[in-house]
Amino acid sequence: MKPIFYYCFIAFALLMASCSKMDDYKNFTDGKLIVYPGKPDSLRVFSGRNRALVKFFVISDPNVVKATIYWNNRANKQDVNILRGKGIDTISAIVSPLPEGNYSFEVYTFDKSGNKSVASLKQGATYGDVYEKSLLNRILESVVYQPSSGSTILNWRASEAGSVGVDVTYTTLSGLSHTKRVAKSATQLILTDHDPATSIQYRTLFLPDSLAIDTFYSAATSKKIGEIFLKNPGAPFAQSVKDGRWGLLADWTTNAAARNMSNGIVGGWDSINGGGFISFEYWGTPSITNGKIYQTTNLPPGKYRFVITVSEIAGPLEATYAAVNPGQTLPDVENISQALGNFRFLDNSQNGKDYTVPFTLTQAQEITIGFVSTMVVKSQSSIRFSKVRLYTD
Repeated sequence: MKPIFYYCFIAFALLMASCSKMDDYKNFTDGKLIVYPGKPDSLRVFSGRNRALVKFFVISDPNVVKATIYWNNRANKQDVNILRGKGIDTISAIVSPLPEGNYSFEVYTFDKSGNKSVASLKQGATYGDVYEKSLLNRILESVVYQPSSGSTILNWRASEAGSVGVDVTYTTLSGLSHTKRVAKSATQLILTDHDPATSIQYRTLFLPDSLAIDTFYSAATSKKIGEIFLKNPGAPFAQSVKDGRWGLLADWTTNAAARNMSNGIVGGWDSINGGGFISFEYWGTPSITNGKIYQTTNLPPGKYRFVITVSEIAGPLEATYAAVNPGQTLPDVENISQALGNFRFLDNSQNGKDYTVPFTLTQAQEITIGFVSTMVVKSQSSIRFSKVRLYTD
């Protein structure tokens, strides 16, 4: 059995060897202790247009005086001076220029003695021309002019992914350029001072991600008024008075000759098969001579198309026209050639089709659009229209 002092000697030797290894680092630090300043806390990278915003907190170390941001595998760097206050300091630095792409950032802090912290690492991205050229405008479904109020109504489809709004630039009635922003959630913009003879321009705003600091824009698009607002345009037509199947159209004028139902009380509106139609019918009812159904509006100069959809024609028609006329009424059938434009309906070969009455205004003026019909000779004839539209060219 070995004496106790032998084991004591072995333990002492092992302890000395261990201490020697623990002190080996001093061979590389000139015998000094390694000091690590407080590392950047909660590092975040915000994307931008050929730049990035690097943001972090300095929390615990009052001696931190500088930070260095590295990227491109430390091939590039940027120093940030830090003046510590009391408590937590928020440090922000714009790193620029940065070509469009993805980056890995390393951030270190330094104290007054030049000691360097442990690194904080974060991925980030920058965006530029390549991204911006890929952006598409939000779809503008229609630009409708409302003559009664002088308003231009812009109707939008749902927003594209990443878009945050649309800037609309237009010319006012006084000739000035004005811009309004359409919110992402909005589907309609009403311009009350737009000059209807001029185009509007619009471009869509995008943020490439939730941390983006810069806004990007789609290419600007130009669009003119495409449609004129008409009251009660159909599909279905609404009625203001109803008596059984028949009625009077809301927002349209129906003259006495077209009111040939229910002893002259109603006429011009038909709810057959549950629908709502503009209608003329001579079928076991009083005949019609120059029955007229119309509405009047004011239009700026321009080229227009009055478009009518025929639902059904039963029996050959004697004389029924869609017409556009200056002033507040329509001409009689025998004077239809005096109208600005007209189209004659004939028989059931026209069922379910659209027909157009083109016309041109050289100046702003009041016009009347609608229908005129005479049904005297050919009994058992009728016509029903399902909708109307007024477009600009």
